[in-house]
Amino acid sequence: MTLLIVGGGNAGLAAAVTAGELGIQTTLVEKTDRLGGQLHWSSGHFSAAGTRLQRERGIEDTAEEHRADVERLANGRGTPELIDLATRQAAEAVDWLESLGFPFSPESPALVSGHELYGKPRTYWGGTDPRNGGKPIMETLLAALSGHPSVTALTGRAMESLLLTGARIEGVRLDDGTEIRASHTILATGGYAASRSLIDRLQQPYSAALTGCLPHATGDGLEVLLSEGAEVVAADTYVPTMGMIPDPDRPGFGIPLHVARLTVNASEREPWEIWVDGQGRRFVDEATRSPFERERALMGVEGLTMAAIWDEHIFEEAPPVIGPDWSRHDMTTGAARGRWLHRCDTLEELAERLGVDAAGLEATVGAWNEGVDPFGRAHRPAPIAHAPFWGVRCTGGMLLSRGGPR
Repeated sequence: MTLLIVGGGNAGLAAAVTAGELGIQTTLVEKTDRLGGQLHWSSGHFSAAGTRLQRERGIEDTAEEHRADVERLANGRGTPELIDLATRQAAEAVDWLESLGFPFSPESPALVSGHELYGKPRTYWGGTDPRNGGKPIMETLLAALSGHPSVTALTGRAMESLLLTGARIEGVRLDDGTEIRASHTILATGGYAASRSLIDRLQQPYSAALTGCLPHATGDGLEVLLSEGAEVVAADTYVPTMGMIPDPDRPGFGIPLHVARLTVNASEREPWEIWVDGQGRRFVDEATRSPFERERALMGVEGLTMAAIWDEHIFEEAPPVIGPDWSRHDMTTGAARGRWLHRCDTLEELAERLGVDAAGLEATVGAWNEGVDPFGRAHRPAPIAHAPFWGVRCTGGMLLSRGGPR
């Protein structure tokens, strides 16, 4: 038996390490000049029930409970056989990572508020920074891979097409014409969130979503499979990543979330500002603790585009709304540049900068200041009445793509 793995990210590396443990002669092909894929920037969170770490912490949990939670959180839009496969095998995979020396955060397993909460603590990550847990996964897998001489890794080599005999896949042809053949092939080429053409094709009516991942995620394997007549399933399960700011220098891409983002998670920071659509109207309770509630509301907004609005008093008194770790000085500097963060003398001027209907925004702010609120938001610390007025435009993003080949 010989094995070919196309894609050297999270899935490809895990497959290559396992193949090495089994002594299988394996070739791993990666199109970029480094292994690791999105792990170079990902938060690297993963979940499992019934792990050794849970038992050590006295948490009683089962794969069946995990599956029921996933089905609840998927709101009926999951793929049952994949949910079953993932939840049944997750604990074994996490215990395997532990056996490789993975440095679990001392806080995990935990409940993480950035997504809808599981019923029990079963989310894990590596290292001490929950925003940067991908690198510990990558480093653990790369260290394990180095101990397996049966695996050869080739970087800077991109797949062009499959080598087929009838319906049998016998390997791939690379973009330089090289053919690599193997008795078994794994396509682990990742998603398509950085391919604007595939987003347009597969994510209607949400193709305005900003790309939020590294730019190599162009769905190469999916493109090849589509060209061979494969069917894409579950592409209609998109929900937006909120708080992403359009990058002025890269149309269709968001500013990386570790550089700048609007803080939308009320569990991290209670909102003082309001959010409006292109007509200047509020569309959700900004203080909701439910990520799905705010995401679903944004899906009803044209172009997935919203603006956050606040005033000088809120700027001076509230924790900075731009994150992560922005100071008021950082915000003042950003507003002076005026590229995406705006500070204006009037609401009318701010509306023009943000591409929002001025009359609608004036009416919404007026109603807010008078206490009129159809959403019943409980946290209302201050009106928006003290010039200058601040705002930032955000568009729903896509950190990962939805759907894949049947």
